[in-house]
Amino acid sequence: MDLRRLRLFLLLAEEGNFHRAAEKAYLSQPALSQHIQALEKALGVKLLERRPFRLTPAGEVLQREGKRLLAEVEALKERVRQAGRGQPGKGYLGELRFGVPENLLPDLMPLLDHLRRGLGQPVEILEMHTPEQVKALKEGQLDYGLAGLRVEDPAIGQEPLLPVPIVVALPEGHPLASRKRVPLKALREEPFLLLPKEVLPPLHEAFMAVFQQAGFTPKVVREVARFSQAVSLVAAGVGVYLTLAPYRVFPHPGVVLKPLEEEAALQVSLIYRTHPAPPRLSEVRALLKALIL
Repeated sequence: MDLRRLRLFLLLAEEGNFHRAAEKAYLSQPALSQHIQALEKALGVKLLERRPFRLTPAGEVLQREGKRLLAEVEALKERVRQAGRGQPGKGYLGELRFGVPENLLPDLMPLLDHLRRGLGQPVEILEMHTPEQVKALKEGQLDYGLAGLRVEDPAIGQEPLLPVPIVVALPEGHPLASRKRVPLKALREEPFLLLPKEVLPPLHEAFMAVFQQAGFTPKVVREVARFSQAVSLVAAGVGVYLTLAPYRVFPHPGVVLKPLEEEAALQVSLIYRTHPAPPRLSEVRALLKALIL
């Protein structure tokens, strides 16, 4: 069973409302619904009724037993970590849990592989946006996060690692598609596709700040939550789209990704809870800095 989907189901069951649960999970309602549908498909049962919202008998069992299961999982992880810390000569036995935004995972995998080899310890990767990482760190469900957005929280330590450029997706036949770098201000009159604010407010705000620096407000013709849908619309000539450089690993016919002349970027940082400090903090810092430098 996918534990992230189980956690999302338990959050939805507690809230009793897709909109509130999606907001707390920093997801769009369609994305949350897709996770629940995938969980239902994996279990082969219907877990809830949408209108009016109520759990089915199977959903009530999953809510009750799912809470117990997650508590046992967390207890097991803690026992393993304690065993590892108690035997420094034999190394750490448990996994280090890292939160990583899905859209940054392709470019950050070399860092995580480097950590695995350098520490001689398994690294568990949990796909989470930055706000989810902060919540999980404070609740003890993560050891570290690789955050793509700045964190303003006194309980969270933050150390910059590397910039991730913001790029623009253009149709292959666009007049600026042959340029090495595209000035964002040259796209002032273009129709834009934009990430909805409710999907991930901090990233939406970061994109809007880039437009502000270029001196204009984009003409948004459509809000699109999923990258795959956005690039399909770009290829069809519906609009152009700001995104992050790691998506270059997802080529799409008819679309080119170009760096901005303004060299806009998001800063990826290592984040962690300051008290208590996470396991092997000095080693994790040293390994990451050695690889980046």
